[in-house]
Amino acid sequence: MNHIAYISVGSNLKDRIHNCKNAIDQISLFSKILLSSSFYETESWGYEDKNLFINSVIKIETTLSPSQLLNNLQLIEQKYGRIKNINNNYEARIIDLDILFFDKIILNSNDLVIPHMHLYDRNFVLIPFNEIDPEFLCPSRKLKIFKLLQICQDKSKVYISTLSS
Repeated sequence: MNHIAYISVGSNLKDRIHNCKNAIDQISLFSKILLSSSFYETESWGYEDKNLFINSVIKIETTLSPSQLLNNLQLIEQKYGRIKNINNNYEARIIDLDILFFDKIILNSNDLVIPHMHLYDRNFVLIPFNEIDPEFLCPSRKLKIFKLLQICQDKSKVYISTLSS
């Protein structure tokens, strides 16, 4: 069975756009990339960092289950040198891949929460998501992405990146 998922992609270490493009290429090995937002340069969220992030959102079609998709995304993160922070503190990262939505499911397990619990508070997710699918209806909040962006309290700056890799 085919599923639709939305994934956020981010990096703030080394060649950030290259890291994101490589991760998207790796995702394309097990899922079809349907849409991909521009790359956005953003401030760090949840901690202070001198390095700006590159963020984007992709829409994929996959035959994987949510847990299989999560496992594959974590394998990509590990492949590119991401070390999971055991304290769950925010920190710089070479690649960060998060499942934002998976079909219209609402899931709350120890390993995975869908919709992603912080997406409503993050311009760096909502702005690129709005670029590719403003009419997507959030299954838990019953609001479209463009509306979630309008009511988001995050005031951090998000710019389309002029960098190239």
